[in-house]
Amino acid sequence: QAAAPRLPAAAACVALLAGLACLSLLLRRRSRFARLRSCSEVPPATRAALERHRWLPLRHSAIEAALDPRALEAAFGSIAGAFSPQQVDYSNTAYGKDHWQLSCFMEYEGGVALGKVDLRRGALMRRAAEPTLAACDAVFLRWYDSVHPYLRAKASRSLVRLQSFVTRYRPHADETHLPRHIDGAGVDGSLVLGLPSECGFGGGGLTVWDGEGDAELFEYPVGCGDVCLLDSKVWHQSNPVTWGERWVLVIFYRVLTEPRHRAARPPAAA
Repeated sequence: QAAAPRLPAAAACVALLAGLACLSLLLRRRSRFARLRSCSEVPPATRAALERHRWLPLRHSAIEAALDPRALEAAFGSIAGAFSPQQVDYSNTAYGKDHWQLSCFMEYEGGVALGKVDLRRGALMRRAAEPTLAACDAVFLRWYDSVHPYLRAKASRSLVRLQSFVTRYRPHADETHLPRHIDGAGVDGSLVLGLPSECGFGGGGLTVWDGEGDAELFEYPVGCGDVCLLDSKVWHQSNPVTWGERWVLVIFYRVLTEPRHRAARPPAAA
């Protein structure tokens, strides 16, 4: 049996170097984004609280990989590239009046900064994030229907996005976190989506107060693709970032549940 032809030493070296270059490129692509902790990696106290038997359901939920992390990584360059934060007045923050400048707003209706937000600065980001926003709407509506069921034969339900914005937290003065708060009297529910981070971060995540007397504490890392869903007037906070960058997309919703109108019956024959 004839032996297989052997490559000259120089050609073999070239082939080896080309293979190593491809492998290096692949590894660089894979490591562009930091590995973030997911909602499945909650502290033991949170895990125990989630597994408790309850007569009344919790008014929040966290879902791991509710959106595809790879799709978010593919879109993140356009989203981050369009990031243009605006200064607004959130009087409930620890930073004081007019010191919140961490968020780029894509939609804004009925909030405390109404009239101060220039949505033209968020228009490019909204175009880049529109598929992500639509996917978030579907996730939120499925969850909200499970918490607030209704008779589909007699009513229809739809969402209005009151606010949508991307926030970047960094370990700089006035940029580390948002202290304990609720999302406004006119907000029926909220969604917090974890976005990718190229450098990763320390700290961060979300704390929610729910359960008996709204006093039980739940802590979630909220990694890329994870979502935390909040019913109306649920207390929560973003936890301080100690290093790196944490990116999230936040949506405030109004939920419309409207009765279906039956077609009028034709008049009876005389």
